[in-house]
Amino acid sequence: MPTVLREDRDGVAIITLNRPAEYNALDDTLMRELDTVTAAVSADADIRTILITGAGKGFCSGAQLGGDLFESGADIGARMRRHLHPTLERLRAGRIPVVTAVNGAAAGAGVGLALAGDIVFAARSARFILSFARLGAALDAGTSLLVQRAIGVPRARALALLAEPLDARQAADWGLIWRCVDDDQLGDEALHVARHLAGGPSLGLGMIKTQLNNAWATSLAETLDHEADTQSLAFITGDLKEGYRAFLEKRPPVFRGR
Repeated sequence: MPTVLREDRDGVAIITLNRPAEYNALDDTLMRELDTVTAAVSADADIRTILITGAGKGFCSGAQLGGDLFESGADIGARMRRHLHPTLERLRAGRIPVVTAVNGAAAGAGVGLALAGDIVFAARSARFILSFARLGAALDAGTSLLVQRAIGVPRARALALLAEPLDARQAADWGLIWRCVDDDQLGDEALHVARHLAGGPSLGLGMIKTQLNNAWATSLAETLDHEADTQSLAFITGDLKEGYRAFLEKRPPVFRGR
C-alpha cells in the first residue's frame, strides 16, 4: 500500500498520509512519496487547491521512532533536506492554496506539516505537541519559525521547552490554526473551503500567497513596491476582468485561472 494517497475532486487534490497504524509517522518512504505526490500535484494545471489530512486517528506523529533513525545516529538532517524540506517549501511558498485538516494528534514534525497549510482546520479531539524536548531533540520541519509567527514568542517558547500538548480549541483561540470543528464535520468543512478556493481566481490567490510570504521579511517600503508590481499583473488577468464584470452584472464570477 502506498503511504501517501491522492484523490482529485473538482480541482482539489486530496492528499492523505496513509500509515494509520503508526499514526502517519514520517519514515523515509512516506517522506519520499509525499515529496513525489506534492511535486506532481503542484505541476498539474488542473489542480487549483491542495487538501492534506491523515488516515486513521492521527494526523502525523512526527519522525518514526525505532529503527536505524535513532539507534545508529543516522544523518536525519540529510534525510529531511532530501524530501521533507522540498515538500514543506512547495506547500508553503507555492502558488496553490493549501488546506490542512488535522484529524488527530500532530506531533513533532507533524506540527510543521500541519502549519504548512494556508488554512488549517483541526478536529476538536486533535492535539498539537512540539514533542522534541521529550526526546532530547531539536525543533525541525519549520516549527521554530511557523509556531512563533502564529502565536508569538512567549507561547511558542513554552510549548517548545515544556513539550506540553495544545488542544485544538486553544490552538484556534491563540491563532495557531484557522478553525476548530467537531470531529464528524472536519472532512466536510475542510473540503468545502478547498472547493471554494478551487473555484476562485487562482492567479490572484497565488499572488496573495506570494505577497504574504514576502511581507514577513521586507520593509514597508519594499512591501508597498511589491504590492504595486503585483497589482499591475493582477489587473491584466482575465480573472480580474471576469470578477469586475460579475460584480457589475450582479452574478457569481466564473474564474478560469488566466
